[in-house]
This record gives sequence, structure tokens and C-alpha cells, in this order.
Amino acid sequence: MRYEFPGRKLLDALIDMPFALPTAVSGIALTTVLRTTAGSDATWSPGAVKVAYTWLGVTLALTLISMPFAVRAVQPALLEVQRDLEEAAETLGAGRIYVFRRIILPTVLPALLTGFHAGVARALGEYGSSFSSPATCR
Repeated sequence: MRYEFPGRKLLDALIDMPFALPTAVSGIALTTVLRTTAGSDATWSPGAVKVAYTWLGVTLALTLISMPFAVRAVQPALLEVQRDLEEAAETLGAGRIYVFRRIILPTVLPALLTGFHAGVARALGEYGSSFSSPATCR
């Protein structure tokens, strides 16, 4: 992350949590939070959508497990972006979107693709090890 802000260390710890927790623990925690109970609707469910034990829940779990790979790949690339180029573009009248598209994105794109591919590989590995039987997730 490029900037200092209150709670940055806590955010770093939350990002690294999937590395430290076994995937079974995070799966059980997500199932507990997203389950539907017998007497009521979902414990937590956006718009009363059933999440636990569906493809949406699997996608959410795999995203949470693989997100640190993308974040940790992009973080050093963001630090390498030359701030003086951004300031020069802004001085010449470039807007934030233009600066992002023409200066920041070309620098960060290789790291973003690397992190994305590492995250997808991790997610596929976790999916393969967790759902080896076709009957376990429908």
C-alpha cells in the first residue's frame, strides 16, 4: 500500500490471514456465518440470497482464499510507480482516470496478472482438493 493511514497494520494482518489459517478453518467459519438456520432466515445473507453450499458460496470462499496472492503481488508494483510522473501529469491537466490508465496501470498490470494467475491456481487447487466428488457441490 502506498499511503499510511490508521488501521493499515490491521488491514495487512487481515489480508495475510488466509495464509495463516488452514483452509478448513476458513471454510467452517464461512459456513457458520453464511448458513441458514432452521428457525430463521440466513444468519448473514445479502438480500436473502442463499449462499452456503451453493456455487456463490464456493466462489466467495475461493476468492477470500486467493485474494492475498493478488494483493501481495500488486503491493510492491504500486510502490514502484513513479510519483513524479503522476504529479507531472496532474500538473499538465490530466485527470485521475487518465493518470491511472496511462501511468499507474501499465506499471502495475504485469504484477496484477501474476497475482491473478497465482490466485486462480490456488483456488483451483483448493477446489480440487475440497470438492473431488461431483456430488459435494451442486
